[in-house]
Amino acid sequence: MAAKRILTSRATQNMIVADDVYTSDDKLVIPEGTVLTEDIIDSLKEYGVFAIRIKVDDDGNNAAAENEKVTPAGDEALNEQRQEIKNSAEQEHESFLKQVKESKEFEVFHSAFVDSVDNLKNVFSKVVMHNEQIDGESILSDVENVVSKGRNSIHILDMLQCMRGYDDVTYVHSVNVALLSNMIGRIVYPDISDEELKVLTLAGLLHDIGKMMVPDNIIQKKGRLTLPEYNLVKTHVLFGNNILKGIDNLDPRIAEVAMRHHERCDGTGYPGGYKREQIEPFARIVAIADTYDAMTSDRAYRAAICPFDVIEMFEREGIVKYDVAFLLPFLEKAVQAYMNTDVRLSTNQIGKVIMINKNEFSKPVVQVGDEFYDLSKETNDIVIDKVLI
Repeated sequence: MAAKRILTSRATQNMIVADDVYTSDDKLVIPEGTVLTEDIIDSLKEYGVFAIRIKVDDDGNNAAAENEKVTPAGDEALNEQRQEIKNSAEQEHESFLKQVKESKEFEVFHSAFVDSVDNLKNVFSKVVMHNEQIDGESILSDVENVVSKGRNSIHILDMLQCMRGYDDVTYVHSVNVALLSNMIGRIVYPDISDEELKVLTLAGLLHDIGKMMVPDNIIQKKGRLTLPEYNLVKTHVLFGNNILKGIDNLDPRIAEVAMRHHERCDGTGYPGGYKREQIEPFARIVAIADTYDAMTSDRAYRAAICPFDVIEMFEREGIVKYDVAFLLPFLEKAVQAYMNTDVRLSTNQIGKVIMINKNEFSKPVVQVGDEFYDLSKETNDIVIDKVLI
């Protein structure tokens, strides 16, 4: 059975949820197969869940727990035509992605990226298992080498999109966060010194080192974490801080970032419930990079979330949870990376992002054939369902 994405405000009783539904901080709200009730819909809204995927039949009608609808026969040909167009377009974009991945430019980027990940694995192991000092210059040179393979910030974001699905989640995530933190630092601090940028980048690389102390069976668990398991995962910030504080040659802000990258400016984060002015600025930057990469990447317990959904979450919650002085410049740069990218709308139409709305980055203008959809003004709640990259 197929699925389609709808706004939570459009959900009705008896619809069947097609995927596990998570909050913005990756807590499971309801599992796949849940039949919606008014109470469940209200709970989704309270949790700030903006959109969900529901099961539909082969003709695109909502599948319901009872009284399943039947599409009039006259619509069958149109539905078949739409499906053929969708399938053809997705095959074309898969072919394009294959071409990108087979290009010399991506080959060079990929090689540098993989080398950086492999070296970071060795560093984590030596520090945690053998209590060795960190050779910051060595792992920083790896990241700088990756950065040098990109033409600019947008190009690096493009390349990172093509790296999705790579194994060794913790290490890949750490390199991604380092690259994104480096990018944000250069955007928001145009005069930042090389030394300060190195500290920020290294903080991004090492922010999750404490996860080495959390059992793999919990980090890689596919189902919902129990409360004790979730609390154990949260201790990675304490472990990380303790590991990094014991290393003599590290800037003390790096250990502070490991401790505070899950704090939020409104005091809702952990471990200390710190507010904006109490949080190290580099930790505020890494918090944005960490959240963006985690949500747009595949995890053992869920598939990657559409980047435009993540951007929408930042727009909705970011003004209170994240430092907007860092967040907004990053979102503008992130959404620019999807200009001229093909997307699938919630109507199942395939279109191309042709213009960014400065006031609502998550709702660009999309061209579908000869039609133009300004998603910030759509009265039918049309949204981007998937980025075809």
